[in-house]
Amino acid sequence: MRQPDDDPGQLPGGGGNGQVRIDALYREQAPRLRRWLDARLRSSEDANDVVQDAFARLLGSGARDGLRQPEAFLNRIVRNLLIDRSRRVSSRTTHVPIDEANTPATRATQEDEIELAQMRERYRAAVDALPPRMREVFVLHRVQGLGYKDIATKLDISIRTVEWHVGEALVRIGKELGQ
Repeated sequence: MRQPDDDPGQLPGGGGNGQVRIDALYREQAPRLRRWLDARLRSSEDANDVVQDAFARLLGSGARDGLRQPEAFLNRIVRNLLIDRSRRVSSRTTHVPIDEANTPATRATQEDEIELAQMRERYRAAVDALPPRMREVFVLHRVQGLGYKDIATKLDISIRTVEWHVGEALVRIGKELGQ
């Protein structure tokens, strides 16, 4: 008599004889998984890759011997693959070393310098237009780098008041700069 370990294409749990063939599971589940992944990944190529990886993990897992619900196990594998994928994508940062090979193709022009000077002037005017106490709190935080607690202690106001002044200053300055 054949044992489940004798045929790597069989999984316990399902079918009339207690065996589910991997190829049958693939035919049943792969299209469903592809549709589900297409909606999440927005790429049929990526969806196909994840489905293939999921079945490869299923075949390679020692847990496949004795599975009663291989579909549920396969769904868990797919979810884990998506979690791994999102971690890889979120941890990727672009790194461009600063050296002569990576210097900008065009240098800042006189026009850029004038635009920057005008933006700075508009920023200064927006800060100067703030009410005196709000301006004082904002400058202590943004220019001098003091924390909210230090500003509250220095000005004898609550931390909540400091938070409000900084937040309101940012809103007003943003409006002045058209942002």
